[in-house]
Amino acid sequence: MIKEFTACGEIYEIEIDEDTHRIHVGKAGKRVGTIDLDEREDDFSGEVYFHICHLALDACKGRGIGQACLEFHKEIYDAPLTASRPNSGELPDGSHLTGDGVPFIARMRTKGIVAPIDSLWDE
Repeated sequence: MIKEFTACGEIYEIEIDEDTHRIHVGKAGKRVGTIDLDEREDDFSGEVYFHICHLALDACKGRGIGQACLEFHKEIYDAPLTASRPNSGELPDGSHLTGDGVPFIARMRTKGIVAPIDSLWDE
């Protein structure tokens, strides 16, 4: 699934790999970023959600592309997105938040794109 996104007068392609749920961001035929998500199922409710395990958007940060990627994923899968708590230390699945990931996820939680801390799916 591919979607075009325009930011700062430049066209980016957002592609979701249906097998891995990795989101690829491309510009002019080159990959400039990725977001890795892990499909999970809540043990109690059986509801499927996707946990953000790796954000690699440094080459295109500050352009709204990360938000566009997560919104596109939610549009396609209609399932909650989760992320680890800030300052959780290094996690084995790579989902610990560092650097620009901390304020980015905080903004996505505020906008309702990523589930809040202490939600049903809180890690």
